[in-house]
Amino acid sequence: MLVRERQEVQEVPRSGGIASPGRPWSVVGALTTGALLAAVFPRWDQGWLAWVSLVPLLLVVRHAGPGTAFWLGCLSGLVAYGGLMEWIRLFGTPAWLALTVIMSMFLGMFAAAAAALAARYQARRSGAWLWVIPLTWAAVEYARSTGPLGFPWGLLGLTQYRSPVVLSLAPLVGTGGIGAVIALVNAAIAEVIASPRRRAAPVALLGVLAALAGAHRLAVPPASSSRVVGAIQPNVPPETKGMPETSAAILEGLLRQTREARRAGAQIIVFPETALPADAATSPAARLAVARAAGGAVVVAGAFLPGPLNGVLVIGQDGATLGRYAKRRLVPFGEAGVRPGRDAGPVQTPEGAIALAICYESAFSPLIRPQVADGAALIAVLTNDGWFGTSAGPAQHAAHAVLRAAETGRSVVRAANTGTSMLIRPDGGVTAVQPLGTAGVLVGALPTGGPVSFYVRWGWMLPPLAAAAWLIASLPLAWQAVRRRLADSVRLLISVLAPAAVLAADRLLAGRDDGPGVVASCAVLALCAALARRDLLDWRRMGASVMLSVGLTVVLLAAMRGAYARYGFVVPLGPSGGGWLPWLAPHLLKGFAVEAWLRGATFSPAMRLGGWPLAIAVSTVLGVFLHAGQSQEIVFWHLVTGAGFGAIRLWTRDAMGLGPARGVGDAVVMGLAGLR
Repeated sequence: MLVRERQEVQEVPRSGGIASPGRPWSVVGALTTGALLAAVFPRWDQGWLAWVSLVPLLLVVRHAGPGTAFWLGCLSGLVAYGGLMEWIRLFGTPAWLALTVIMSMFLGMFAAAAAALAARYQARRSGAWLWVIPLTWAAVEYARSTGPLGFPWGLLGLTQYRSPVVLSLAPLVGTGGIGAVIALVNAAIAEVIASPRRRAAPVALLGVLAALAGAHRLAVPPASSSRVVGAIQPNVPPETKGMPETSAAILEGLLRQTREARRAGAQIIVFPETALPADAATSPAARLAVARAAGGAVVVAGAFLPGPLNGVLVIGQDGATLGRYAKRRLVPFGEAGVRPGRDAGPVQTPEGAIALAICYESAFSPLIRPQVADGAALIAVLTNDGWFGTSAGPAQHAAHAVLRAAETGRSVVRAANTGTSMLIRPDGGVTAVQPLGTAGVLVGALPTGGPVSFYVRWGWMLPPLAAAAWLIASLPLAWQAVRRRLADSVRLLISVLAPAAVLAADRLLAGRDDGPGVVASCAVLALCAALARRDLLDWRRMGASVMLSVGLTVVLLAAMRGAYARYGFVVPLGPSGGGWLPWLAPHLLKGFAVEAWLRGATFSPAMRLGGWPLAIAVSTVLGVFLHAGQSQEIVFWHLVTGAGFGAIRLWTRDAMGLGPARGVGDAVVMGLAGLR
C-alpha cells in the first residue's frame, strides 16, 4: 500500500496537479475576454472590440503558471465560442457543447503558452514577450485550421471584414496575419497597462499604424477587365429540395431567375449549392433549358453529381458542360452519403477561369488560393445556409467570402440558397447584397483577372513560418524540461515509438483496423504497455473509470446521431450482418490494448515530464495519428474521446477501465465509414 501511494504521489506534477483558475480577479479577466470575443463576431458584430478583446486575459496570465493560464484560457473560450457557435444548437445541444469545449481548449493552449514564455522573456525586459504573443496566436490558429479536423471558424482576422483599412493587409498576410496583428496590438496595450515605462509597446503600436497606413500602397493593382455577373438566390426551404414533387417547380424558378439575370446583362450566372434538382443535373434536356434561359451566359450551377458528389456543373451554350467540380472539404457529421471530390483546378470558360468553392470550403483559404495562382480570374462561392435559419451562422459564414476576395485580389460572387448572396470586389468591398430569407437576383459588374497578390504566391509559407518561429522561441524551455527529467524523456520516447511501430506494421500489412491481424498486434501492444508501466489499473476506481468513459461515449454518440439526423441520416448502432460477438470482439480487444498504451504506458512518463497537460496531449495526439487518413468523423471521435479519456484517467488513475468504452464506441463509429 505504501508503494502504491508513493507511485500515485509521483504522478502529481510539480505545479500541484490540475491548477485552479486562480483568484477571483483572474476569473473576471478571463470572462471579460470571453465576452469581448463573443461580441466581435455576428450576431453582435462589434469588430472594433477585437483590438482590446485579449487584453484582460493577457493581463491575468502574465504572472500565472501554465496550468492556471490554461484553465483561464479555457474559461474565456467557453464564453467566447459558446456565444459564437450558439447556432450549432440547431444540430443538438451535445454537438454545440462538444464543439465549444474543443475550441476553448485552443484558447487555453494559447494562454498556457503565453504564460510559459512570459517567465522567460519578461525577465529580460527587452519587449521580446510582446512579439511572442502574436506568434503564439498565429501558431494556435494555424493548428486549429489545419488538417482533417481543421475548423477555421471564429478566426480573429475575420472580425475585420467590414474594415477597408485593415483589409488592405489581407493581400500581404492573409486572414491569419491580420489576426496576428490584432494579437500584437492587444499585447502592446496589456504591456502599456502593466509596464508603462517600457518603450517596446508604444513602438509596436506605432509600427502597426504605419503598416496599416502603407499597406494600400502595396496592394494588388486594379484589374484591367470586368465581367457582369449574377447571383441567384431562390430561397427554397432545404427540407423540400430533395422531394421529387418539388423538382419541376424548383427548376422553373431557377430558369425564371436566370432569364432575369441575363436580361440585366449578366455574362456569368451563379446558382447556389445543390440548386439543380438531382434528376435535372444528369438530364441533357434540363441543361439545355438552363443554357437557353441564360442566353449565351456561362452558368455555374450547384448540383448533386454521380458518385455521389456535392458538385458544380459549369454550363455553356447549347447545354454543353464546360467543366465540373466536386466539393473536397465535406462538413463533418453533415454530409453522409457523399464522397469528397479530388479535382482542385479552376474551370476554364469563355468568360475566363473561375475558382470554385462550395459552402464550408469558403472558410479554407488553402482551397481557393491555389486556384487563383493557377489563373482563376473570378471566385464563385455556392452555398446553402438554409439549415441555419435566421441564426448568426449565415452572417458568420458570409464574412469568409469577404476575406477570400481581399486575400486573393479577386472578385467573389456568392450565391446562397436562402441568403446572404453577395457581389464582392477584389478589395473586399461588398457592392450588392440579397438579404437573408428572401428570393432575388443580384447583377453587377465586377473586376476580373489582373496580377495576383503576394499572399496568393507566398501565403502558404506564412502560417508554418509563424509556427516554426514559435517553436524556436519555445525550444529553450523545452530543452530545460528534458534536461531536468532526462530519464522520463527517454522512457516516454520508448513507450511512444515501440508500440507505434507495431501498430504501423499492422496497418501496412492488414490494411484495416478490425482485421485478423489486430489480435497479434494488440497482444504485442498490451505487452509493451505492461512492460513500460505496470500500474495500469486501480481496482478501487475502475468502476468510476468505466462509468465515466461509458457515459462520455454515450453522450458523444448521441451528438453524432443527432447531427446526422438533422440531415436525414441514421448512424448504425450494430453490425449490418452477422452476429454481435464477431463484430464486437476485435474492437474490444483493441480497445483494452490501445488504452493500456495511450493512457498507461505513455501517460505516466508524460505526466512526470510535463504534468497533466503533456500527458493528455501526447495520449490524445497519438490516438488521432492511429486513425490518420480515415474520415473526418472518425478522426474527430478519437480527438474528443482521447481528451475526455485522458481527463478520466487523470482523476481515477485507472487506464484499463477505459477499455470497454473505447472498444464499443470505436465499433459504432466505424459504421460511419459506410456513410461516406
